[in-house]
Amino acid sequence: MRTPGRWARTPGGALSDDGGATEPASKVPAALVATVLEEEAKRQAAQDAAREETILPDDLLPGVGAENMTLREGLRRGGWSIVTVLGLLEFVQFFDNAALAVLAPDIQSSLGVSDAVLGAIGGAFGLLFLLGSVPISSLADRMPRTKLAAVSMMVWSVIIFATGLVVNAAQLFVARMGAGLGQAYSLPVNQPVLIDNYPIEVRGKVFALLQSFSMASLAVGPVFAGTIAGLAGGDEGWRVVFFITALIALPIAISALFLREPRRGRNEMQAVLGEELEEDEDELPISLSVAFSRLKKIRSFYFFLVGMAALGFALFTIPLFLNLFLEDEFGLSAFERGIFGSLTILPAFFAVAYAGRRTDQLFRDSPPRAMVFLGALVGAFGVFIVVGLYMPTVFLLGVFFAIGLALSRAGFAIIPGVVGAVIPYRLRSRGIALIGVYLFVFGSFFGAVLTGLLSDAFGERMALTLVVLPATLIGGSLIAYGSRYIRGDISLVVEELTEEQEELRRVRAADQATPVIQVRNLDFSYGKVQVLFDVAFDVRSGECLALLGTNGAGKSTVLRVISGLGVADRGVIRLNGRTITYADPELRTRVGIVQLAGGKATFGPLTIEENLRMAGFLYRGDDLAARRERVLDLFPTLRERLDDDARDLSGGQQQMLALAMTLVHDPEVLIIDELSLGLAPIVVQELIHVVEQLQADGQTMILVEQSLNVALAVADRAVFMEKGQIRFEGPAAELAERDDLARAVFLGAEGG
Repeated sequence: MRTPGRWARTPGGALSDDGGATEPASKVPAALVATVLEEEAKRQAAQDAAREETILPDDLLPGVGAENMTLREGLRRGGWSIVTVLGLLEFVQFFDNAALAVLAPDIQSSLGVSDAVLGAIGGAFGLLFLLGSVPISSLADRMPRTKLAAVSMMVWSVIIFATGLVVNAAQLFVARMGAGLGQAYSLPVNQPVLIDNYPIEVRGKVFALLQSFSMASLAVGPVFAGTIAGLAGGDEGWRVVFFITALIALPIAISALFLREPRRGRNEMQAVLGEELEEDEDELPISLSVAFSRLKKIRSFYFFLVGMAALGFALFTIPLFLNLFLEDEFGLSAFERGIFGSLTILPAFFAVAYAGRRTDQLFRDSPPRAMVFLGALVGAFGVFIVVGLYMPTVFLLGVFFAIGLALSRAGFAIIPGVVGAVIPYRLRSRGIALIGVYLFVFGSFFGAVLTGLLSDAFGERMALTLVVLPATLIGGSLIAYGSRYIRGDISLVVEELTEEQEELRRVRAADQATPVIQVRNLDFSYGKVQVLFDVAFDVRSGECLALLGTNGAGKSTVLRVISGLGVADRGVIRLNGRTITYADPELRTRVGIVQLAGGKATFGPLTIEENLRMAGFLYRGDDLAARRERVLDLFPTLRERLDDDARDLSGGQQQMLALAMTLVHDPEVLIIDELSLGLAPIVVQELIHVVEQLQADGQTMILVEQSLNVALAVADRAVFMEKGQIRFEGPAAELAERDDLARAVFLGAEGG
């Protein structure tokens, strides 16, 4: 029987396999394509099967299948104070938004700006909302979030007061950016606090209650702004509105200082584990880039983010340009526009109350249905707004606008409860901040500017039609599409909590020493191609672990994830029991994980001395000198050639220099990728001798090596990988006895 894929060229130009049968050369491309497609189908099937294994039954998902809980019971358990104070803060913040929307024509007349400039000013706060919410999300992981909300609101009050003092468009632009900075806390602080403070069963209702504060502001705010501006009189009356808003906000901000801080992840822990886990005081700070990369690997959340980016084009342009439309098309004054805004928000109170109850019910029955419900609300919102623009009377416009506004407010009321379920509790503040990034960067600023340009060219009605309708339909469709992944994403949250509980129990039992490195449930993908599947192993103190396997098995990828150069789709990495999953590579280096990359890892034009100094850039003075001397003692050949350029060294000497540069950091865990690759046997022996010296000194090492001989010479234990999965784990000597595995690894010089 022939073995497919083992082809050789025959004298006649055809291709022959090992059995001697020939195939015309023209058939070879088709055969290769068929083989590739078959292998891709197998890979996709294996990937889908691995994902299915992580999806838990509904009765094991937190909040799914639970009993109905009334809002009164939820508030009794979590208390009234947090939602009330945070709601009042949002109430005052929306005064500012309402004032800008209602008073836009007055501000435009006072400062002499065009629609496009006013659109840019209206969207400017989104820039600082983005720039502010991202670092605030980092602070929210390190300090009490309620105190952070109080301080942010105090800063916001000062900025709003200053808004009333601006004298030109540039100053207003800066002030609006400052207002965005002051409001930046609301997403990464308010929503995670409420998620942690109130039971899962009432999240929809609690966020509906929070939304009612915002809507009350939208109902009162336009009348407030229009009345105050009217009483003040003249083109400058709008300034008084901002002065009064700032004074109202200050005492509410002070009251937030006295709110208690809920334990992060408390409700998921109670639902899944039946207890609140102890906080890990030694956990490394979460890297922003790693957190964002990990969050975008949550598939339902990723589609939600892209949907929100599309929605943002419509969301922040509607209030501003609708008021311009009301003035230009129907001649409404500031006071009349305020009345219009107040009346059209009233139906939203009923819609939000219904949506909160409905979402809790849908989530209990089927989380995907809750997410589809959210997407449907977003799409319908845009349709009603655009249809309303073509109504012949203000009354009919108000009816359609009120329905659309009710749908949008209902959608925003249920977002946190649905989305919060798929984000690990450690990443909630970052996840909510990421929503702001997509919503405001892609939507608020660019949407407002685009609508302004279209408005100057075609008028407000056509501009809103061209922007709002596609933005909302696309956004709603993407959110609904992501619902197919929500069960699996919640399952991963449960898995991470369960693993954390098991680790705490193991530590409490203290029946064995904590491994230096722990890898648990590790999945990794390059784009859509998954290359690691449920990888798990430990490395004990002073141990040398060899990662072996076929080419493309995922060995080097595992090293990249441990050292922080790759962000896993799933799983946990620990160093001496400390979670480092979300720490960046530099921080991992500082705490003791250092990797020697495969291939050229030196700076050719620099001397050996300069390379060592470059490698030790984290250290200074005597500390660096001591580290330098220690590594040179291991490599006397390098000491003799300190002034030679690295490019003038032999391949083996360059590898020695690269290893020396790594050892400058005195790592707790040394990771080596392909120590012997392309080196002569005599050089390999020298390197093995160095590794043996390190072992004798108690150095913990993880080694990826193609040569089984080299691995067996230095490794205490081996892990064999194939197609991204672990097939063997045990003493290195046992691996050598497994002919089926050992044959897959190059031996001796062939594998070198």
